[in-house]
Amino acid sequence: MSPRARPALLLLTLLQTAVPQGRLPQPSNSGTLVIGVISGIAVCVIILLIGILFIILRKRQASRGAMGQYVLAECE
Repeated sequence: MSPRARPALLLLTLLQTAVPQGRLPQPSNSGTLVIGVISGIAVCVIILLIGILFIILRKRQASRGAMGQYVLAECE
């Protein structure tokens, strides 16, 4: 038996022992859809929060630079 035939034979044996009725088990489509929608919404919310945090931090950094310029102007 060739090395390539072994994984295929093993997979065939596993499928035959796992599904004796001759049909593959079907996952519940509604459960998969709900998980997909929730995951998509979670990713969008995380990206939105990271964007808001980035904007806030960038504004703080800009205001620190401006404050430094005011302090230098007063010292001169």
